[in-house]
Amino acid sequence: MTSELEPERLTDDDALPFARAVSRHFHEDESDDDLQAWVDIVREPATAFRGWVVRDRDQIVANYGIYSMDVSVPGGARMPMAGVTAVGVSQTHRRRGLLSKMMRAGLDDAADRGEPVAMLFASESAIYGRFGFGVLAPSFNYRIDRGVAFRDPVDTRVVEPATPEQAHAEWPQILERVRDHRPGCATRSPQWWRAAVVHDPASWRNGASARRLIHVPGRGYASYRVKNDWGHDSLPDGEVRLAEVVATDPEAEAALWQYVCNLDLTARVVAFMRPADDALPELVVDRLRLRATTASPLYARLLDVQAAFEGRSYTSSGRLVLAVADGYRDQSGTWTLEVSPEGASMRRTDDEPDLELPIDALASVWLGGVRAVQLAAARRLVERRPDAAADLDRLVAAERAPWTPFEF
Repeated sequence: MTSELEPERLTDDDALPFARAVSRHFHEDESDDDLQAWVDIVREPATAFRGWVVRDRDQIVANYGIYSMDVSVPGGARMPMAGVTAVGVSQTHRRRGLLSKMMRAGLDDAADRGEPVAMLFASESAIYGRFGFGVLAPSFNYRIDRGVAFRDPVDTRVVEPATPEQAHAEWPQILERVRDHRPGCATRSPQWWRAAVVHDPASWRNGASARRLIHVPGRGYASYRVKNDWGHDSLPDGEVRLAEVVATDPEAEAALWQYVCNLDLTARVVAFMRPADDALPELVVDRLRLRATTASPLYARLLDVQAAFEGRSYTSSGRLVLAVADGYRDQSGTWTLEVSPEGASMRRTDDEPDLELPIDALASVWLGGVRAVQLAAARRLVERRPDAAADLDRLVAAERAPWTPFEF
């Protein structure tokens, strides 16, 4: 083994070996066929993917990638975002600082490109706090019995089956309309949409059916699989594995939920990564029947505090002084945040702080997904002025909770 291993930038020729290394580190299928959709995304100009690998001799032993994406923020604007993905280190090469080297290279590159924020979904949630990532968007999984009672049933005949071609052509516009009012929602490139609705190799199914696509045309869509099964009593015990439900209006959303919660030959629906302010608990008569559990949240790392806070809109007015601690990058210091419906200013200052908090906590409250008063109660931030945490919550409050309906 080489004594000092360093990250190298990914080349176009490395796309397939890179994808295979990622799949190996995540214990997934490594065949060329199954990896091709992901290779197409990596090579797609729209994602401007950049990757890093660490090689020991000719073997990739660590990998790290970033998609050039954008994320919606309160007010409907889109902000450049580094979508961190494909992070893995071989079991044989752990505890050697390889992740830290790749993370520093990736975040430096994102900052140089003018991306004020990096985001990721964590497979190992304890890893990323030390790099300044905080929970931006908590989410929930549901395990729902078939036939759960809805308060105000709608006519599900508005729901129609969709072909992959229809979904690829029409669903991106639905998601974009949702993003106008939903902060924290990432973009999806054309190749990404193809992987989400067209490409469907058997290894992606985990024993379930091919992907099923339904929509309320122009208003909402859902994607799911069915794992067929029969109980010992010969009654159907199938499971609906719901990947996404996205809708632009309440009727379409209710219709899609009612449709998937009453499919023949099934006993339950498992829904993944639902937003903190999901409509579903209010759609059903008994929310306990949803059996909600905590899902993998979306994490954020602020690379440019000024650009991140000035790039979103606000509905309240006020001023706070925040002392920010950033032990990994260069955003430490005392900042004055002044906001109003007309705009915002985030500037360094010598004033005495109202609040002291680490950079990961600042990321958590940036779009209103985590409450500052909750962080204060957990001693994740320190109030230097009474009620300063509540004031911060008031200033950053958004119309909807941050949420992205898919992993990247």
